[in-house]
Amino acid sequence: MQALSVSSSGDALVLTMRGEIDFTNAANLTTAIRAAVADERPARVRVDLAEVTFVDSSGIGVLVSSMRAAGEVGAGFVVEHPIPNVFEQLRITGLLDAFGLDPPG
Repeated sequence: MQALSVSSSGDALVLTMRGEIDFTNAANLTTAIRAAVADERPARVRVDLAEVTFVDSSGIGVLVSSMRAAGEVGAGFVVEHPIPNVFEQLRITGLLDAFGLDPPG
């Protein structure tokens, strides 16, 4: 299973991640994402986490790097569809607002 798929939807670059995003694949994912954002220069970057089962601090770093890459090209950035345990990791790190996620409520 490929950990990252890159596609376009309208003016958005869609980054679909799968499986575990951790120290074993963080560097490769960061490199691939930064290159895709720089090459495409989209208006928006959407990161779909629906198929991500686990994220550690390195995985959080991938998301932060993705957000920074989007900012470097003037693109909006949003994280979408995290499963509950991944959402909780993002909540604990205080990144819900930065990633465009609403707190549960």
